[in-house]
Amino acid sequence: MKYVLVALVVAIPMAADDAALPISMWHEPPARIGMEHWIWGPGGRNGAPVAPFTLLKRDTSGYNPKVLVKDARGRTWDIKLGAKVIPDTFCSRFVTAVGYMDEPAYYVPSGVIRGAEKLHMTLVSRDGHFTKGRFQPRGQPDFVFMAKMNWQWADNPFRGTRELAGLKILMMLLSNWDNKDGEANESTNNGVFRVPYQGREQFYYGVFDWGGSLGRWGHVLRRDQSDCSGFTLDTPHFVRRKDGGIEWGYQGKHSEVLKSGVTVEDIRWLLTYLRRITPEQMRTGLKASGATERQSACWAGSIERRIGELEAVAR
Repeated sequence: MKYVLVALVVAIPMAADDAALPISMWHEPPARIGMEHWIWGPGGRNGAPVAPFTLLKRDTSGYNPKVLVKDARGRTWDIKLGAKVIPDTFCSRFVTAVGYMDEPAYYVPSGVIRGAEKLHMTLVSRDGHFTKGRFQPRGQPDFVFMAKMNWQWADNPFRGTRELAGLKILMMLLSNWDNKDGEANESTNNGVFRVPYQGREQFYYGVFDWGGSLGRWGHVLRRDQSDCSGFTLDTPHFVRRKDGGIEWGYQGKHSEVLKSGVTVEDIRWLLTYLRRITPEQMRTGLKASGATERQSACWAGSIERRIGELEAVAR
């Protein structure tokens, strides 16, 4: 799936060792997105990991168990294991289908990591066997994660734009409650990528961790992830018109910031792209991300109903 970056490109000075590169948050996606995208994601079939996998080290960032490995082609991959695998993989397909940037993510049902006897991880056996892994590439020369750069929802170059509002809507649509953005010295899921475009590099703003999605939103004792029944229960309360405004049911970290500044016109704009996604594509993407047939039907049906709620607000 190839993208053409056409919208919201401005130039601002970055770090001292970088030139004033263009920045962007969204691009016009292709009018037709084939099933290939939903099966393989933004990295495509040719970008998928190839066994065997050899252990490099344990990745201690975040809360979910992760390891770094090399594959048969010598490429480095970050493997995430546990409950966040399905949402992290599927949401990469979903948000890139409507024009936002995210890291390629592949679901590997099972495999073996050579040298895993050094790990001592509950989700990887002593002989290296694992199941249900999310693979993301690391060290790509044409897709660089800027580890020392991030942005906040309330303070970024895209404030007041429909592109930022659209990303806020997607966070709530997919119930990604884990929207930490570095405020008050917390960690962040809002990152910047350096990617080539038309012969030069540019910075691209996005959300790089969707693992807290597809479950229940709410306070710390209520919310979860990868829980279709909880996602379905919250769906009727997703969004509605009230007293001339918009009422969002979503609750998560910094939820009031996400809800603020989103207008009916922003919803109408995003619906232009959400309408292109079919239930069959969503089911295919969910199954390719590790969901069962039943889970895929459940999540796809609920997302379709949430899009219907957005349609009702837009009318």
